[in-house]
Amino acid sequence: MYEKKALVQKSAAEVLLGLVSIKEDENVLDLGCGSGRTTREIARCTKGIVVGTDISGSMIKEAISKDDGKPNISFLVKDAECLGFRDSFDVVFCNSAFQWFSRPKKVLKQCFTALKTGGRIGIQAPATAMYCPNFVTAVEKVRNNPATKNIFGFFKNPWMFLESEGEYRSLFEKSGFEVVTCKIVKESARFAADQVYGIYQSGAENGYLNQAFYTVPLTDAYIGTFCDLVKKAFKEQADESGMVNLTFNRIYLVAKKP
Repeated sequence: MYEKKALVQKSAAEVLLGLVSIKEDENVLDLGCGSGRTTREIARCTKGIVVGTDISGSMIKEAISKDDGKPNISFLVKDAECLGFRDSFDVVFCNSAFQWFSRPKKVLKQCFTALKTGGRIGIQAPATAMYCPNFVTAVEKVRNNPATKNIFGFFKNPWMFLESEGEYRSLFEKSGFEVVTCKIVKESARFAADQVYGIYQSGAENGYLNQAFYTVPLTDAYIGTFCDLVKKAFKEQADESGMVNLTFNRIYLVAKKP
């Protein structure tokens, strides 16, 4: 499902690939590679070693199953806080994953160590508390609905969103990097309401309906009602033609290891 519905992650990855500008002989770490779609694209850009890592064993299994025979690519299950690489990569590429790192300083320390001197890291991630106004508005219906508000009150936000370019820049500089590019961009595209729900399922739903982020048990009734409310909200956001103007605030950052 992620492979089919992660449309906005794919388009953002293409922008990030342009920013990091991978050379034909560079070794690349794709951090939080998911099902490996972008990792395989990276492997077509370079003859160097390409390693995709993700904390999800299921995602890595999916990535390996789609192996297209490129000899320079491999996939590993790894926690971003415990990568264990040293002076191994010219580029660390991290698309639509940085927001999941609750302890980003630990992750950046691992990335700094994994990079060769002069290497660079490029990240793209949703940014600010209003990372996606469409999603935030939809979830407010869950927060306020009598059937869901009690359980939702025990939801603990799993994401790490900073509010300004300066905060992202400071985070990387304090980790030893020299920031080359740092910009929060508002991006919008039009999708049918059902497509918007699929895009929401490819990312945000993995937080909002994950038992790990609640301190009370989730019930089938809660999950079902949550999904119905979000679907209804996206339909309400559609214009007369049935299209929703889906908007994301995204951080694009490239930094160098001196």
